[in-house]
Amino acid sequence: MAERLTRESRLTVADHRFFLEAPLSEAPGPALLPLSSGDLHHAVSVLRLGAGSVVSVVEPSGAVWSARIDTATHDGLLATVLEELPAVEPCRVTLFQGVAKGAKVDLVVEKVTELNVEAIVPVLTERSVVRLSGDKAAERGARWRRVAQAAAKQSQRASVPLVSDPVGFDGLLAALSRLDVTLVVWAGAMQTGIGIGEALDEAGAVRGSRVGIVVGPEGGLTAEEVYRLEAAGARAVSLGDTVLRSETAGVVATAICAYELGALGGRSRG
Repeated sequence: MAERLTRESRLTVADHRFFLEAPLSEAPGPALLPLSSGDLHHAVSVLRLGAGSVVSVVEPSGAVWSARIDTATHDGLLATVLEELPAVEPCRVTLFQGVAKGAKVDLVVEKVTELNVEAIVPVLTERSVVRLSGDKAAERGARWRRVAQAAAKQSQRASVPLVSDPVGFDGLLAALSRLDVTLVVWAGAMQTGIGIGEALDEAGAVRGSRVGIVVGPEGGLTAEEVYRLEAAGARAVSLGDTVLRSETAGVVATAICAYELGALGGRSRG
């Protein structure tokens, strides 16, 4: 696709991003973009993109390209690929978010996707008011994955974070073995005075470390749950002297961790 690079393409800005269902055609000239039916409808009927509009598209491999639309109909978008764009790697943070009532987890998924996390795992804990199992758990997981995909497009990510169906506390404990560092946001940690940055320093975390953040639901985690997490190698941390809502704590802790690992214009580590 190198022959498609032009000075004109380097000066254009793509306002909208789409994740493709198949690789782009290697044939020269305009090609049909392999969009899902939902994305095609959104592009044509909602965004009303037409000839001359420039979009960015992400192949299943993660490669990102800018493309200029030549024709736009309900049958498809015919576009000319312009140039490959830089793809920002996700911050290697996994948020384990306690499932809360209403649309609170939707908000968390949307915002931490914008923060470029690697994965999101909704967790059902002892104090979770919401109880999900079977089809209901699968439906909720599918909804959260749709929220993540929409947020990934809006924030111009090169990938959609992995979002699992809700897991129980034992599922959370089992997942910790895949991480280098796990931090538990807990009100009881106010007494220790240790924050996320200090905890990452003590753990020797660097930019590429896989870090997990655990946040409880309404009412937080129980002391027994925190003790079990600590026995599995996690470290309890504080977000300061004020008490944050579950959904606020999830987003704030993720942002602080991402910054400490070098994202969001943060400091350099290793």
